[in-house]
Amino acid sequence: MKRFSLPFLLLTVLSLLLLSCGEEVVDGGPVASDDTDTTTDAEDPGEDADDDTARDTEEPEPGDDPGQDGDGDAAGDTGSDDDPEATEDDPAPGTSEVRLYFIAPGGGNEGRAEPFLVSVERELPSTPRIAHATLRALIDGPSAAERDLIDDVSTAVPGETLLLGVTIDDRVATVDLSREFESGGGSFSMFSRLAQVVYTVTQFPTVDAVRFELDGQPVTVFSGEGIVLEEPVSRDDYLDLLPGVFVDTPAAGAEVSSPLRITGRAAVFEATFQYRLEAADGTVLTEGFAMTDNGAGWGEIDITLRYDVDSEQEGRLTVWEYSARDGSVQSERTTPLTLLP
Repeated sequence: MKRFSLPFLLLTVLSLLLLSCGEEVVDGGPVASDDTDTTTDAEDPGEDADDDTARDTEEPEPGDDPGQDGDGDAAGDTGSDDDPEATEDDPAPGTSEVRLYFIAPGGGNEGRAEPFLVSVERELPSTPRIAHATLRALIDGPSAAERDLIDDVSTAVPGETLLLGVTIDDRVATVDLSREFESGGGSFSMFSRLAQVVYTVTQFPTVDAVRFELDGQPVTVFSGEGIVLEEPVSRDDYLDLLPGVFVDTPAAGAEVSSPLRITGRAAVFEATFQYRLEAADGTVLTEGFAMTDNGAGWGEIDITLRYDVDSEQEGRLTVWEYSARDGSVQSERTTPLTLLP
């Protein structure tokens, strides 16, 4: 039998030991693989995206909803408008001069019978809700002083009418009145009361037209007369309620000084009308003729008069036209004023 030397045996044992160590190094490889898996779990975009989405889509608190805030403001405005006593108990810091539109004789001609609208100045306590206050004054009707100032002045607006609200949006005023506003009958009365409200509200520079509501409901056909109100109405819809020469400003009862600006509308022959301003004793302070801006149909009046008085006194502004047929005076109306030096 072949014998192995001692050195050869030692070398063999060492080789086996080395082979055994190499297998342990190779088995350690999966440790690196475990580190990679851990890193992948931490950077999983799917889970991060779900978390972010959950945070982004949380329901907002009711107070943070702009839509709800807007609705709340609107509701607050409506509530304020619906409260007719909201500001009248507070002491007013001053007064405002407004115009109320009533019905009075004068201004008719051969083709158009009077009465017509008349512009009357009224002093009211100052308030941010001036349109609301002015409409309430209109509903109350002419005062005793105004009845003394203008012969047979009247109103077509029923005194039992309640003003339920006024809102203004995009130059249109929505006026909410109680059902009493359409009580009674007769087309002249119905058209007149609509015209009174429209002219009163559109005196303010932020309003061009009026939409009517009754007891909170939009009006498309008004009263038993069947007056169609499907769209907002403006001053032009009620020209038939104006005298031939209509002085809008100065309104009856106004205090005026020189130079005196006169505005209004007229439908006169060849766009020409006459005017005369008199002092308390009948002295003619100035007179003449003027023209509107339209020779056919209704035109605008905008003229300026100059006069001189020594003291405050009553005065009268009279306007009229001459008939194209026979030269007679027609469409004549007088506006009482207070003349200041």
